[in-house]
Parts: sequence; C-alpha cells; structure tokens
Amino acid sequence: MSSREEILSRFENWLDGALAREAPPEGVDAEILDAVTAHPADETGGAGDYAMWSAVIALTQEVKLQGRAFKELNTTLGVQTGRALDDLRAEFGERERLLQRQAEHRSRKEILHALLDLRDRLERGLDSANAGAARSRDRNWLQRLLGPDHGLEAIQALIKGYELGLDRLDQTLEDFNARQIHALGETFDPRCMNAVDKGPSATVAEGIVLEVYRSGFEWNGEIFRPAQVKVSSGSPGGLNE
Repeated sequence: MSSREEILSRFENWLDGALAREAPPEGVDAEILDAVTAHPADETGGAGDYAMWSAVIALTQEVKLQGRAFKELNTTLGVQTGRALDDLRAEFGERERLLQRQAEHRSRKEILHALLDLRDRLERGLDSANAGAARSRDRNWLQRLLGPDHGLEAIQALIKGYELGLDRLDQTLEDFNARQIHALGETFDPRCMNAVDKGPSATVAEGIVLEVYRSGFEWNGEIFRPAQVKVSSGSPGGLNE
C-alpha cells in the first residue's frame, strides 16, 4: 500500500498535467486562438462560440464591402478606359484623315503639273504649226500657179488637231479647278506674273504685257504657276538707255 503522501503527490502531478497549456493547432496563430478563447461561454454553452460567430460575420461583411468597392473600381476603370480609347481612336482617325487629304492634295498637284507640262508642249506645237502655215501662205505667185499646196493642207490639219487637244485639256484643267491667268494686254501684276523680258512699243503703254511666253494658272483660288511674260517699256523715245 502506498502511503498517503505518495498518493497525494501522484494526484498533484496528474492534475498539473491535465491543466497544462496545450499547443495551438497547426496552421492557427496562437494570438488569434487566445483572442477567441478569452471570451466567456455564451448562453448556448460553447466557449467562445459567440465571439467566433461574430468574427465570421464581420469578416463576411468586410468581404462584401471589398467586393462592392472592387466592382465599382472596375466599372470606373472600364468607363475611363473606354473614354480614353474613344479619344485615342478619334485622334488617330483625324490624323489619318489629315494624312489622306495631304496625300490626295500631293497627288492632284503632281497630276496638275503633268497636265500643264502637256499643255505647254501642245501650245509650242501649235505655234510652230501656225508659223509653218504662215510661211506656206507667203509663197510667190509662180509657186501658187503650179497647183495646190498639199503641205499647207497637212499643216492645217495638224493645227486643227492641236486646237482640239488644247480644248480638251483646258476642260480637264477646269475640272481640276485650275484657271488660266489672262495676262496678254493686261497691266503687269507681280503677284501672278514673272517679267522675263521687256521691250519698247510705240502702241502699247509702259507696264502692259506684250507677249506671254508661258501661261500662268490659279488652283483653288491660289497662284499655282505665275505667267512668264514680256512687258512693254513704253515708246522707244522714252527709254532710259
């Protein structure tokens, strides 16, 4: 039989072990466990059940609030992003239209240069044909007696072809909003004319255009190419040598 003191000693050791603090479950912070178990038991009997339930409810409400805030933030960002994309599309669309207009303007300008160059060639050809016809008409009486001048007939047909070509080309230039600058017999205007020559005239006043070497044109209301002209310097007696 154990003595009374031995029995009491064993009981005390067992009681100390039973009341010893247990380690918290794996994955649970000890401070959180202490905060939950520190509340007294609720009326239903479980220790800390009410505190745990309150924490769960608070956490649920917080999650709902955070979810609502995230949804509002996502909607706001979506609207702002949509507006930014619309502004970006509008800006690039305007730039694209501007570049397209500039490219079209350059193309039409190059075409107009080519048409005017062709017109200059036709004018020079017409002038040469008219000069040839004039020489053919100046034949002496013996040559006229020999018969018709077939060369003159060919030249006249060529002149007619040049005139038809110029008429058709002038119509095309009008469709391009290109208008010829009328300079012959007009007062010299440096804004739309270049004086490349100057000569005396007994019948034409000083400053009047005597001859047009190259026609000038306006395009869309602006000077596209100035006319190259010869200007009268007035009466020969009034020239300053």
